[in-house]
Amino acid sequence: MRNNYAFERRCALVSCPGRRTFWPRLRDTGTFLHGKYYCRPECLKRTLAGEISRLLAMNPGVLPPNRVPLGLLMMARGKLTHLEVRAALEIQRRARYGKIGEWFEKLGFATEEQVTAALALQWGCPVVSSFDLAAVETPGSIPLPILEAFQMLPVNYTVATKTLYVAFGERVDHAALYTIDRILDCRTQPCVGRRKAIARQLDSMRQMSRPSDIEFVTGDLNEMARITGSYISRLGPQTVGLGRLGRYIWLRMKARSGVTNLLFSVQSSSTLAQAAGVSRPARPVVATALPSRSDADLNA
Repeated sequence: MRNNYAFERRCALVSCPGRRTFWPRLRDTGTFLHGKYYCRPECLKRTLAGEISRLLAMNPGVLPPNRVPLGLLMMARGKLTHLEVRAALEIQRRARYGKIGEWFEKLGFATEEQVTAALALQWGCPVVSSFDLAAVETPGSIPLPILEAFQMLPVNYTVATKTLYVAFGERVDHAALYTIDRILDCRTQPCVGRRKAIARQLDSMRQMSRPSDIEFVTGDLNEMARITGSYISRLGPQTVGLGRLGRYIWLRMKARSGVTNLLFSVQSSSTLAQAAGVSRPARPVVATALPSRSDADLNA
């Protein structure tokens, strides 16, 4: 039994010198990264540096097309005519911004409820009509910049099954949900909510202080590894989660003192400057209340 315990607690880093001994580690030492145990901060830092390098090299790529175009789907349901769809597509092409569903609403061809129902049918997801985030218990907070980037909100959590329901206001991103699964150690289920309601909720969240969310604008691997190592040494986390969602690399550290979310924005002016041979230090983004966006910004 003692040997089994020692094996379970053996460091996951192959080059760790501690792997040569079968003495079990103390129960309160070490860190788990996605279920794998690392006996010392140095072992965790080396592993995280390698993982960050891999995530940094990832190309998010082009999102796959929708199964059925929204306009065609709404035509089939009798909500739009062929001429209305063509008119909206032409205006969207000339404007060069906005989702097609937004243009259906702006032109008065469809209501937001009709567009939301069609989006739910398009993605095969249920519709969430209302939500109170204050009453939602979640397995952990998702940083606001990520929620804004994907226009999504956690709307319900079932403790018994560890299932987190996430509402999207635009398109459902299953890759983002998979990464959230791994970092929060839960099971996510997508649903669709009204776009404007989600945008308003996100806007109100921007007015709140977020001391546990710390964002850095950098695409430099050495700088990211240095920042990560510094926080690991200072916080001594018990569990760590890491993943990439779009332009963000999210590092979640859970310690006795609480949870800290590090965000690295890797597709930015800093990244472009480095590609041109200009070195810039990482800039931390203060996670405090931000000025409210105008209606024009929300509709962009």
